Order: sequence, then C-alpha cells, then structure tokens
Amino acid sequence: MSAIQVEIENPGDIARLLQTLPPEIFDRVQQVLANGAIRVAERARELVPVRTGHLLASIRPDLGDIEDSSEAFSPIQVVADTEYASFVEFGTSKMEAEPFLGPAVEEIEPEIMEEVDAILAELGLTPGIEEP
Repeated sequence: MSAIQVEIENPGDIARLLQTLPPEIFDRVQQVLANGAIRVAERARELVPVRTGHLLASIRPDLGDIEDSSEAFSPIQVVADTEYASFVEFGTSKMEAEPFLGPAVEEIEPEIMEEVDAILAELGLTPGIEEP
C-alpha cells in the first residue's frame, strides 16, 4: 500500500496551541478539520482519473477519534490506499502525473483555514498574521 501525505510545517506547535484552547473551542476546531477532510475527499474523488474505479473507491477521509478530546490532536487525513495511488498522483518515469489529492487540498485548504481563523478570532487571537 502506498500513502500520500500532506504534512504540517510544525505539527508540535499546532498541537501545543490546540491543547491550550478551551475544550469546546478545541472540539469546534477538530470538527472544522474533520469536515474539511470530508470535503477534500469529495473533491479528490471528483478529480481522480477513473479507469477501473478502484482508486476512486479508495479515497476517503480518516477522521481518527475526533470524539476523544483527551487526544491532543487526533490525526485527520485523507487517504487513497490503493497500491498505485502515489503513481497516479506523482507520476513515474513512464507515466505522467495525474494529481487529484494535491489539487483538492489546495482548493479546500483556504476554506478550512478561514473557518479555523474565525473560531480563533472569537478568542481575540489574530491568526495568520505575523508581526514584522
């Protein structure tokens, strides 16, 4: 099985930030991320090239255990778990790439971040803005 992953630049910082949030805010952020993963999976299924339908059927959100708030930051991801998913996404020396997950993430991520930013703004935080 091959895996395609999207990595966060510094997941430790994000986990520490989420741990400092009040539980109800943490849960709201987790839910936004889960809903985002569902939307990314739906969009990836629209974009994936279909020959047999096996790859299409393998694209799904993996929401971990978002109901367990004791988990510091339950992994939420979108997976395409056929043995050839990465070959389609990235191509090979004999096959052009036909990306479907990367473009889906690029399209949906800004919407997800806006929703998270709105939640954090309720706490008086100004997310996404760095002071010089």
